[in-house]
Amino acid sequence: MKRNVLNLCIGLLFVFLFFSCSNDVDDIYISYGVIRNVTSNDNYEILTDKGNTLAVTKSYTSQTIENDKRVLVNYEILSDKDKNKKIYEVKVNGYYNLLSKPLVNESFILQEEEVRRDSIGNDPFVNVSAWFGGNYINIDFNILYEQNVNKKHMINLIYDDIQAAADTIYLTLRHNAYGEVPAKGVYLYKGWGRCSFKISDLLPEGVTSKPVKLMWTQYGYNYEAKECSDNGVFKTGNTTTEQYTVRDGLDEFVEVI
Repeated sequence: MKRNVLNLCIGLLFVFLFFSCSNDVDDIYISYGVIRNVTSNDNYEILTDKGNTLAVTKSYTSQTIENDKRVLVNYEILSDKDKNKKIYEVKVNGYYNLLSKPLVNESFILQEEEVRRDSIGNDPFVNVSAWFGGNYINIDFNILYEQNVNKKHMINLIYDDIQAAADTIYLTLRHNAYGEVPAKGVYLYKGWGRCSFKISDLLPEGVTSKPVKLMWTQYGYNYEAKECSDNGVFKTGNTTTEQYTVRDGLDEFVEVI
């Protein structure tokens, strides 16, 4: 029941977010960013992945505003506070807290490999979509889950620091479903979620770009697990067009840790 209530709340928020955009409301925007310089719930800044500073003067959200929180924010521009410096005064209509946590080093797992690999998990995803924005890699994913069970799945991104001297940054997205898998013999639903991991610190000093390989395990035919990967080049201060995926109406949002 708790998960269903959360699904409804998040679903309503994103219906508003994407419905606003689809109706050509020119002064409503959606951006990935990081909260900073908080003085009150109506006075803080959000640094977006495109390098804009949103100076918040009105905020219509009951959520706690915290420095360094990674968010997907819906906002309206009230005025150009300093257009040359890309600073805009805005009103926040609402935002979604993105799961954002430190990377886990492969060397840390190897210290107690059996226990730590089991804890982090290796359960498959249904599908994964990833892109770079600002200092982060943003990831949308689908997973299978059991309805009406108050259980949060766990998501982690593993950095292979053992190959840190190589030309490529190797990352593995890991999922612990805590037993909510097809082999259990119960009906599972498909849900979606988002996470975002800071990877700019993985670039050596003086290096502004580096190839990245993201790997994960995914369900294939008849729920057989298969290994998948995607490649791209991460650049410091990436300000390319922000992306986000509108999910199938049959999918539900699932909270992960």
